[in-house]
Amino acid sequence: LNTVGKLVAFCDGLYTERASTNSSIKLDEIYPDIVSSVIRKRFYHGYSTYGFSNNYMAKMVSGVTMEGLNAIVVPDDILKYPYAACSQQSIIFMEILKKKGFPTRKVGFQGKTYGHFCFEVYYNGGWHFYDPDMEPSVAVLNAYNHPSIAFLAQNPEVLLKAYHQYPREKTLDIFMNYSYGAVNTFSAPKAMIFQKATKIFSYTIWLFFLIAFIIVRKKYLRLSRQHVRNNRIHIPRIQPETSPAYYPNYSAQGA
Repeated sequence: LNTVGKLVAFCDGLYTERASTNSSIKLDEIYPDIVSSVIRKRFYHGYSTYGFSNNYMAKMVSGVTMEGLNAIVVPDDILKYPYAACSQQSIIFMEILKKKGFPTRKVGFQGKTYGHFCFEVYYNGGWHFYDPDMEPSVAVLNAYNHPSIAFLAQNPEVLLKAYHQYPREKTLDIFMNYSYGAVNTFSAPKAMIFQKATKIFSYTIWLFFLIAFIIVRKKYLRLSRQHVRNNRIHIPRIQPETSPAYYPNYSAQGA
């Protein structure tokens, strides 16, 4: 499952299998949960990043400017790796749901100590919160009709129950303060443009150096030929004269 297209096809197959055994099942009711299960099993927790082998320009720029610029946001590139962080898993999740016609929106968190990245999907007349990275209890969330983050923040006892595997202080620090992104908008458009551009340059920049070398070399050779024409050595014509060999006594008399 190394492209979004393959992942969609896999999730579609799981949905078709379930729907074939229960004709009353609707796409809205189970498809997001199917994708959630697949994403949770598809990735280990951790950032996937570009390196010198596949986007060395992003790697170099990230090293000298802002750390994290080489953390991958291009969906198909994320799926080439076994690791994905919270933002990367959510990006993949939202891309799949958008392809199936579900409205989605980013949910960002910034606590005093921790930050996090999740999203909500709209179906059955309301927004529903998903967190494929920290993996809250599906049973707890489904017991409350898979609620929105607003509901969870207003009902911390449900929130803590859903995230029972984490310390209480960490859960409350992360999830009490949140902000929404625009609906059906890619969450990192500038990073996407940067990474696609640097990837192209990483594979083609040698052409610019080759063209520059050819241009400079041609100019150098042209100037060299012009310099030679302008600095020809003038050799005066030697007038024929009688050789001293014809005057054998001259040298003796001089001595």
